Amino acid sequence: MTLNKSLIALGLAALSTSGMAVATEAEVHDADPRNTAWRGGIATDDNGEIKLVAGGGFDNLYGGGEYQTQTIMIGEYFTQSEDFRFRLANFDERFGGVYADVYLTDTTNMYTGGYMLPLTATNGKTMLFPSVNYSYIDFDTKQIAQNIRGTDVPNQLKGYSTGTGQTGIMSALEGVGPAHVEHVLGGSDAHMASVNLYGLQPWNDTFYTVFQAFGGSTYGGVEMEMVDLVLLQGVRTQVGDAIFNIYLEGKYTNIKINELKDLPGREHLRGEEAKVSIGFDWRF
Repeated sequence: MTLNKSLIALGLAALSTSGMAVATEAEVHDADPRNTAWRGGIATDDNGEIKLVAGGGFDNLYGGGEYQTQTIMIGEYFTQSEDFRFRLANFDERFGGVYADVYLTDTTNMYTGGYMLPLTATNGKTMLFPSVNYSYIDFDTKQIAQNIRGTDVPNQLKGYSTGTGQTGIMSALEGVGPAHVEHVLGGSDAHMASVNLYGLQPWNDTFYTVFQAFGGSTYGGVEMEMVDLVLLQGVRTQVGDAIFNIYLEGKYTNIKINELKDLPGREHLRGEEAKVSIGFDWRF
């Protein structure tokens, strides 16, 4: 996995997709992440990356039925990059949702915790789930240095904008070790605070739209800023006793690393990615 893709993955990992509302399992929309139905899915983007998804959950594991709760586990595996993501969430109608999110790549690991407050628009249909999050990001400087030194060097910084071209950066970093990478980045880890808004608009029993906006910035360690925007159009239908979803998703991610050390004239690295994915999802 290139350094550019690793950084983009951080933005995707930081996104919260967990919500809470007072409803029984039968009333929870498929695109509402508190849905506890067991599921299996597959998606691919315009770069050919395939994502496998599996998970599910349980209603009312505690409380004796006096109030509604949902507990959900979801795992995702990316077949080309071999990245892995696992999410565990618990939603309680008395206070909202809390969740943990672990995202592992070859050069970075990201650990996120957050709280979400559910809201319903005055039209009675649009659901909004704003959340606040904390993330700890751990950079594998040894692997980053190895990637830069390897035969993939021409691709490592592809997609970054520095205002001075790529050749100078690769020359400056070629042959570096983990200590140099850590020095250039300004550390080997980071603490990030972020906010996220997840929204769901069911148009009818068949069509729905999901939108998501994320923004985050680190306050310790590596200086980073992240923005991620998602728009998804889904179609749901029933096949036998199961619900089958087909969706088309557009995603834009922008990640910037600031305050680079000892790279004269190159104050930051920027990674941008826009992609389109199509996916299928079974709910059992």
